[in-house]
Amino acid sequence: MRKFIAILTLLLSTSALQSQYAWDVGVRLGMSNYLGEIGGGPGEARDWIYDMQVNQTRWNPGVFARYRLHYNFAIQGTFNYIRLQAADSLIENPLRFTRNLSFRNDIYELAFTGEYYFVNTPDVGRTGRYLIDFKAFIFAGIAAFYNNPKARLDGQWYALQPLQTEGQSYGRIQPAIPVGMGLFYTFSRVHRFGFSMSWRYTFTDYLDDVSSAYPDPANLGSDEARALSNRSAELEADPVAQEWLPYFKEGAIRGNPETNDSYLLAAFTYSYVIRGNSKSFGKRRNYLYGRKKSKVGRARF
Repeated sequence: MRKFIAILTLLLSTSALQSQYAWDVGVRLGMSNYLGEIGGGPGEARDWIYDMQVNQTRWNPGVFARYRLHYNFAIQGTFNYIRLQAADSLIENPLRFTRNLSFRNDIYELAFTGEYYFVNTPDVGRTGRYLIDFKAFIFAGIAAFYNNPKARLDGQWYALQPLQTEGQSYGRIQPAIPVGMGLFYTFSRVHRFGFSMSWRYTFTDYLDDVSSAYPDPANLGSDEARALSNRSAELEADPVAQEWLPYFKEGAIRGNPETNDSYLLAAFTYSYVIRGNSKSFGKRRNYLYGRKKSKVGRARF
């Protein structure tokens, strides 16, 4: 009986608080970078950001909506447009340079994340006016994205997935796990300016169309597939590449199938807070701003 009363009390309390919490909707503008087999640093391949090709950082605009579930928790839905790209021709590693692969990938991503506010300061500067709010948070969730890696040959861009440049196909729609951290300031209770950084772990090794080994060219379905599968021959006249050209043949390693590709996002954000229908925020605390109540238990905004 006691358990039933406790559960009922919790459900009623949660229901009563729903109208107290607010949405905010906004835009994001940031940067994106890819972590995979193409490009990288001058030495041997290294894990994660230590092999990132910084000069290939591209853009990441998006929109989002966030809903406050609790003083310390929120959920967010985000739609992102992400450009990823990299090129072996831009690095000093002679083996990768001779491989001579490149790609670009325009990704459309829908993500849902939960946020936990580990820093929650409702009155920055302790002015008593509660006009500036600061929060820092960590987040994690799930995402799905559509991707279509392409490469340029003789001035024309070709979608690589239909060409099966390694003799096998893969899906264009893939899941991902976003994790990261961020912060935002709320000014005058409605204007939020923030910044976030995140890593997207994926379950595919084909964001760049590179994963395993060079196939038998005779098994590829077109001249374009053969040309884009092995591009080392384009560097026959380059003195750096001549030593490594014999390596690039059928069965040789083209990528690294032991690790999946991933990508990084960093963005500045702006959002506008939409207040709920109810003006009541409880007896002691405004769950949106952490503000203690005055003599009457109602907010004036």
